[in-house]
Amino acid sequence: MSALSRRGLLAAALLVGLSSASLAADPVKIGIALSMTGNLADSADHYRKAIELWRDQVNARGGLLGRPVELVIYDERSDPATAARLYEKLITDDKVDLLVAPWGSASTATASAVAEKHKRVIINAGGASEKIQQRGFRYTVQSASPISAYVEGVAPLMTKHGAKTFTMVSRDFNAARDMATELDKVVKNGTLTMVASEYFPAGTSDYSSAIAKARQQAPDSWISIAYPNEAIEMIKQFRANNYMPKMFISNGVSQEDFIKSTGKDGEFAIGISLYEPGVKTKGNPEFVKAFEAKYGYAPGYYAGFGYSGVTVLEEAVKRAGTLDQDKLRATLGEMEIDTVLGHYKVDPKTGAQLGAKGLLIQVLNGKREIVWPEELKTADAVVPMPAWDKR
Repeated sequence: MSALSRRGLLAAALLVGLSSASLAADPVKIGIALSMTGNLADSADHYRKAIELWRDQVNARGGLLGRPVELVIYDERSDPATAARLYEKLITDDKVDLLVAPWGSASTATASAVAEKHKRVIINAGGASEKIQQRGFRYTVQSASPISAYVEGVAPLMTKHGAKTFTMVSRDFNAARDMATELDKVVKNGTLTMVASEYFPAGTSDYSSAIAKARQQAPDSWISIAYPNEAIEMIKQFRANNYMPKMFISNGVSQEDFIKSTGKDGEFAIGISLYEPGVKTKGNPEFVKAFEAKYGYAPGYYAGFGYSGVTVLEEAVKRAGTLDQDKLRATLGEMEIDTVLGHYKVDPKTGAQLGAKGLLIQVLNGKREIVWPEELKTADAVVPMPAWDKR
């Protein structure tokens, strides 16, 4: 056997050995508790699916630091107290290497408090509330778009179409109250006028009193921070009560569930979005293709949030070259990358997301079309929404 042949066989043997060693390596365990039951289960399901897709992809690429990735997932039942207990378990009993926060601001707040106590980095991929990053915590780093990004386009689009007044009817949770605070800044500078605000508890299905008030006060727009099932019910009750604002704006509109459930009645509704499958961000066409192939439908922004969060985590581990928590935190504070959500950049001290930008979509001919910002729009907004007898 020639020396060249021997070298070739040796190289092949080394490759097989390295591959076997990689497969046999202890996994990098990533812990996450999210809502599999409770009122956030539907939205958290999309978030989880995106994270599981990423796990499959990263393992196909060789894992993290040459080790396979394993997800340790629990059901926090849409309950912040349960989330806190489960993150304690993930850290102390399961001894996970890395943490991703739950879907939703309330559970993210309690989970991140546990992570801070243990000095463990947690990627805030699903908590939009500004308050999460304002508590002086070092180890909570936000990849999620904050509430300020949600409302970024509301005033410009309303003003463009001559809508000056609005009522806010929203689920009573942190993100909605934070959005009201952001909108109040617009109100105070004289751009818009809020005629009323009303917060309803989770599980509310009757909006007739809010509709009656809106009919009397006649605001141009109805703004709601709500989940798809709630936005769907609002549209149904608008029709039942023969009520139609000039503009109906809700983050619940931005999910495929809304279009499927409302059909033609949901036409012209405007959705507050932070991610769309058609937006031209880095890696998004590939993400959409893979998500559709695995799950049979296009991802919405819940999925976009989840995928962006673990993309950020993967890049931080690569750059740091270690799972050391303080080195990871330093890397997360310094690095800037582009994800399917757009640009990731955080305040190095607070970990608050600074790079995110919002989108507004409108349901037109059964599709979500981007209508704001101008440079990304795929269609012009149709305002006002036609009355029921004009459709």
